[in-house]
Amino acid sequence: MIFIKNINLLGFVLIFVAFLFGIKLPDWDFKLGLRHRSIVTHSPFITLLLVLAYKVKNDFFFKYFIVGFSIAIAIHMIFDLFPYKWQGGALLKIPINISCDEKTTKLFFSMTVLVNIFIGIFYMTDIYEYVFVILLSCIIFIKKRKYEKSFIRPMLIFVFLIGTLGILKFEIIFEQLKIMYTNFI
Repeated sequence: MIFIKNINLLGFVLIFVAFLFGIKLPDWDFKLGLRHRSIVTHSPFITLLLVLAYKVKNDFFFKYFIVGFSIAIAIHMIFDLFPYKWQGGALLKIPINISCDEKTTKLFFSMTVLVNIFIGIFYMTDIYEYVFVILLSCIIFIKKRKYEKSFIRPMLIFVFLIGTLGILKFEIIFEQLKIMYTNFI
């Protein structure tokens, strides 16, 4: 029952809605009249604008939106790091008709993943949000397994990043891992 008292239900609904929005947003480049993998939708820029808006407005519930949105963008971008081939539509596009090369695209997408996961973890206030986002992420990874060419590498990258940053943010995870390790030995 203590678990239920500590949950802000509206916050979790906002995380869920933002997560659904964030997982799809990068592919809206077509709907926005942009070229596929446009820097406008495949970058941390929108997340950073949300953070800036939060700093100006400082709405308590807006941080929940940032959490869900940024983690979902990171997952989408991790999958974009493993295209079928590094040519044409797989490369980062800049709206002034510039298509970046493979190395630049990989570097930029990797930076986008790191920034978004960092922001998502940074704006989490408790372990329940962290667990909820991990559950949502697991559902997305299971769903994407059916139609993504690469599944294991994106999943391992995500688990490593969310796990490492989660351990740094939430001491309780680190303490539990220490207990598990001690009991195992």
